[in-house]
Amino acid sequence: MKNLCPRELIFAARDGDSQAFALLYEEFFTPVFRYIFSKINNRDDAEDLTQNVFLRAFGAIKNFEDQQKSPLAYFFTIARNLIIDFWRKKRGTEIEGEEKENVLLNLPTKNGPQENFQKKEKSEFVEKILEKLKPEYREILELKFLQDFSTAEIAEKTGKSLANVRQIQVRALRKLKNLL
Repeated sequence: MKNLCPRELIFAARDGDSQAFALLYEEFFTPVFRYIFSKINNRDDAEDLTQNVFLRAFGAIKNFEDQQKSPLAYFFTIARNLIIDFWRKKRGTEIEGEEKENVLLNLPTKNGPQENFQKKEKSEFVEKILEKLKPEYREILELKFLQDFSTAEIAEKTGKSLANVRQIQVRALRKLKNLL
């Protein structure tokens, strides 16, 4: 099952395979979370919205229609809609149509000194935690999450198979979770 590509997984999930959906969740959680976080700049809200993306997707997966796009686009579409709803509720404004999408998804975010300090502090904390991992684990996580390489790009860069990169990533994340 793990050797299936995301397109095959989404079709299997559409046909009722919950394990396939779990693999999609593992594969797409991080990019969906990053996308949402980049738009709302609040970790707790981003985590909540990311969970809602997967809940909505799970509830609607039986209606998935192949449009010859990456399955990740399906999750990003749900995320975009949830972000728009989030900002509309948060701001209490009613904006319609394309203007709504342009205004709400491109809101500027200004960081004050406190936010900049917190970001720096978090960054230093992450670096210290990563130093506690095996070099192989650290390399994979840095490539994936700090440098935004895809799993395929990491496999090519490190000379490892896709399955091996995914396995190392899962092990590294488990180890990271235990350290936290």
